[in-house]
Amino acid sequence: MAQDVEIRPEPDADPGRGPGRPGGDESRARIIEAAGRLFAARSFNGVSVRELARAAKVNAAAISYHFGGKEGLYESVLAQLVADTGPIMEPLIDALDRGVAEAKGDRARLARVAADFIERLLSGVLLRKSYAWQMPLMLREFQDPSSGFAMVVRERIDPVHDAIARLIAAATGVGAGSPEAKLLAANFMGQCMMFGATRALIFARLDWKEYTPDHVALIARTLTPRMLAALGLPACADSTGVQRP
Repeated sequence: MAQDVEIRPEPDADPGRGPGRPGGDESRARIIEAAGRLFAARSFNGVSVRELARAAKVNAAAISYHFGGKEGLYESVLAQLVADTGPIMEPLIDALDRGVAEAKGDRARLARVAADFIERLLSGVLLRKSYAWQMPLMLREFQDPSSGFAMVVRERIDPVHDAIARLIAAATGVGAGSPEAKLLAANFMGQCMMFGATRALIFARLDWKEYTPDHVALIARTLTPRMLAALGLPACADSTGVQRP
């Protein structure tokens, strides 16, 4: 059953814009934001151009003007998702690679590097409000890839998974480019991302209303020892702080 999604206009929307005037950057950004939420909730085929325009408070012509049509809009939404997640993921990748290099094979240090990555990843994913719709959209891409899937894999998935594979290689001795490392990297990332993908279930089971820093810290403390054990790394002291996105 299609899910009803309420999209409120942005505060800086221009209600006085006349028909046939597609507007500029502000209009384009508003269309992408509204479309992302609708595509995440109802899929590409589940929403019409008319509904997209109504949600964004623009003329239907604005979608053709800015994006060339619905498919172009969908690809722009994916590109914006990649850009929006860059400030979270890119520093994480840099810190992970730097930590692995500085550990020089020391297993206790590798464990601390991995634990820090897990905590910061969970915080970045779960405490960032836009991930509430970006995560379902990503899951739709994983299950039913669109023409933009290759770009998402190349620009966002590959860099993160490759960095995790390098950690796995340092911890286990398997080659970073091996099938085993790639599978373990997918499992490693999936264990963290599932708390964003299944947030409704987690909230129902634990009677939570939203993720808070304390909730994220609890998830990290619960998850980290088991993920370290899967890599053959020793347990490390629990950290109490949670990095905010």
